[in-house]
Amino acid sequence: MYLGIISDSHDNLRALALVLEELSFSKVDLVVHLGDIISPFVVKRMREILKETPVVAVRGNNDGDVYQLMTLFSNYGWRLYHDPSIVEIDGRRLLIMHGYNGIEYTENLAKGLAKSINVDAVLFGHTHKALIESVDGKLLVNPGEVCGYLTGKISYAVLDLKTLKGEVVYVRGF
Repeated sequence: MYLGIISDSHDNLRALALVLEELSFSKVDLVVHLGDIISPFVVKRMREILKETPVVAVRGNNDGDVYQLMTLFSNYGWRLYHDPSIVEIDGRRLLIMHGYNGIEYTENLAKGLAKSINVDAVLFGHTHKALIESVDGKLLVNPGEVCGYLTGKISYAVLDLKTLKGEVVYVRGF
């Protein structure tokens, strides 16, 4: 099973469409959004592009109308978690979270969690900084930012759950 992992779309519909179209073309089995979706209209656009591809997400610190976000996710049969959560997907235990405070704090938190809890991988966003690394035999994945606002780069990650190998993909032509 292949996951498409995105984060920090921040209402940038053009960038989001580019990323989701690439993920749809590559036929990922599930999309994981690690927070800062922001507005409900973004979820509607995600559905238009992804069609029947399921989505699992966690709320970010900038997500606005949480009630409407939850309603749309529920209507589409998708899952939106309020807080960091351990989800089991295709036999793998994944911690999904957005992040807190600054870059260093969030990265240290993700690394600490990878060392201390029984998961195969920790997926996190918030920093807008792409990262794939192994910590004590556990995979850390930050897909970077869909919006491209802070780094000037639009990125996402793809994770093969069978092998636990991931890669960050940068979108060209934006």
